[in-house]
Amino acid sequence: MADQSGNFKESFKLYLRLLAYLRDNKGKVTLALVCMVGSALSTTFVMYQLKPIYDGAFLKTDDPTGTFYHLVAWILPITFIAALIRSLSGFGQDYLNRYLGQRVVQRLRNDLYVHFLKLPMSYFNVQRTGSLAARITNDVQVLQDSLMNVVGQGTYSALMVVALAAFLIYRDWQLALIALFVIPAVLYPIFRYGRKIRRSSGEGQQFLADLNSQLHETLSGIRVVKAFGMENFEKRKFEETNNKFFGAAMRVNLAFAASSPIVEVIATTVLLGLIAWMGHRALFQNSLTGGDFISFLGGTLTLYPYLKNFNGLWGGLQHSLASAERCFEVMDTVDPMVDAKGAMEIKPLHKTLEFKDVSFEYLPGHPILKSISFSVKKGEVLALVGPSGGGKTTLVDLIPRFYQPKSGQILWDGKDISQVKLTSLRSHIGIVTQETILFHDSIMKNIAYGRPGASFWDVQEAAKAAYAKDFIDNSPNGFNTLIGDRGIKLSGGQRQRLAIARAILKNPPVMILDEATSALDTESEQLVQKALNELMGHRTTIVIAHRLSTVHKAHRILVIDKGRIVEQGKHGALLAKRGLYAKLYKMQFRSSSTPSFE
Repeated sequence: MADQSGNFKESFKLYLRLLAYLRDNKGKVTLALVCMVGSALSTTFVMYQLKPIYDGAFLKTDDPTGTFYHLVAWILPITFIAALIRSLSGFGQDYLNRYLGQRVVQRLRNDLYVHFLKLPMSYFNVQRTGSLAARITNDVQVLQDSLMNVVGQGTYSALMVVALAAFLIYRDWQLALIALFVIPAVLYPIFRYGRKIRRSSGEGQQFLADLNSQLHETLSGIRVVKAFGMENFEKRKFEETNNKFFGAAMRVNLAFAASSPIVEVIATTVLLGLIAWMGHRALFQNSLTGGDFISFLGGTLTLYPYLKNFNGLWGGLQHSLASAERCFEVMDTVDPMVDAKGAMEIKPLHKTLEFKDVSFEYLPGHPILKSISFSVKKGEVLALVGPSGGGKTTLVDLIPRFYQPKSGQILWDGKDISQVKLTSLRSHIGIVTQETILFHDSIMKNIAYGRPGASFWDVQEAAKAAYAKDFIDNSPNGFNTLIGDRGIKLSGGQRQRLAIARAILKNPPVMILDEATSALDTESEQLVQKALNELMGHRTTIVIAHRLSTVHKAHRILVIDKGRIVEQGKHGALLAKRGLYAKLYKMQFRSSSTPSFE
């Protein structure tokens, strides 16, 4: 029983956390409770009226006319009014319970989404996109379907049990002891199977999240799946996870199905024993009238379905709490990138951006960057080159604080960026990555994404600077053309030019370019290179370049290998050293050089 008690306390604590989302709806919560109490009391009053109705109609009396008049003029109208109150209260509680349940789910979904946006990049590196999406769709949907029922019906059933139990005790406390014996008798199977439902529901939701992840990965990579003929492999993988989900779902169904007949048998046994005892008292002791029998039996028969409701409601609660646990698991994830106490605003870079002995690792004991130190002055173009996997992208990701260094400092005009407000820091940084990220929206809104209030004129000018306006004007609806999911309706070069236009429109003092021209054909590369040259002319720019032809005229080049700066200097000086940079350059170019920064 200790496990059951602990499970109940845990469930109650989690349930209270969900109900905390109703704190701004106290008025509707109060009205819903009033409706529940009204329904419970009016239902109990109808059971109470069964005695005078039955006795008034069937008991022999010396004044049948007066008895019938009293029945028709008073007892039946009062009973009708009670029944009407019960109906109206039932409507009110049903609507309000649904409203409140939806409100809980709405706010939880909003909070989840906002929390996702606040979580650091390191969190998303170890999570599958489909699994995270399942928390805000599938898990919240389970809460929506079951929580509304549990919130309202659970409270209402409890009120009905209390009201009807009090009525039975009032009618006959000895009979009530027999009738109410069923309450503790049914609690054990309810709680026992509730644990199984909770555990299997959690497993089922995880398998469903895995299904979402597989579906997302397959559809987003459908070109690769088809190109490599992996349809059957993906089919088998999906079916395997789907079978696991089916098994978990059936374990939930089995627990629901097994507990119901147990509760039914217990309730039926107690009810038949109660009828036998009442029959004995009526026949042999003359201590019960027909009205007493009907009224008490009616109250008992009305009570038992609400007791049986607890079986389904407790199982439903465990089902919903399994989803709530998964949602709160995300909500309880601490964001290490929150602003420090007393975090400051910063101004655009005025002097230097400096790395001082910075080290970083994704996994403990596996360093990616090792004691990196360098500085870049305002207006300089700094190029980062080196073999793949050396830590170049990780290094630039530390500047907007996507990650926190393990040790060392990054200084913005002498101020440690860990002590700067994130919104302030990132407002001064523009990023164009090798992987172009666009949204299923219009060209206009994609360019203006970092500056939502930008005018149409400003957006046009940014598109011109990125040499994107010509293809935009030739699109079906110009700047209002929808580009599809991740910009699927555009070519790779067009997507990259929109990303560059977005950065140009933001007009940040510091630019980070992660091989920003990698997706462009030769003609587009020449056009966009001119735009980038103009863009970088008066900005501090850090360029990650895999094509060394693009860094000839950088003010300084850092060669990074295995997390360390192994060489630095200008293009000519590095070639003259005949080190790693010269080796990489010779591997890429056997002939004349191609366009460069000017």
